[in-house]
Amino acid sequence: MTNQVQTQMRTSKKRGDTAKSAQLGKETRVQESYKPKKPVGKMLLFGAMSISAYVFLFANEKLVTETFTLGGANAVFPVATAFLFSFVHGAFASNLLSVLGLEAKK
Repeated sequence: MTNQVQTQMRTSKKRGDTAKSAQLGKETRVQESYKPKKPVGKMLLFGAMSISAYVFLFANEKLVTETFTLGGANAVFPVATAFLFSFVHGAFASNLLSVLGLEAKK
């Protein structure tokens, strides 16, 4: 047996093809279907961040109310907090839907 046929037989056996097709010099390629990895870790991270942010907000309700109602330059705090909550909760919801297999139509 030539070295090329032996190499084809080894690669053929790894892919699960028949050794006969490798002996005849035919190489068959099988493309596996693409399955994207589910973002379970990201979902858990953003879920924990979201829960932590809400717990922190409600546990420090008095401080938050006093700080956010001072006016002037402190008016940035409620807006920034809203953007933070929106981003974290949105990222969690997006990853949750991906894990559940619900994707937008393309």
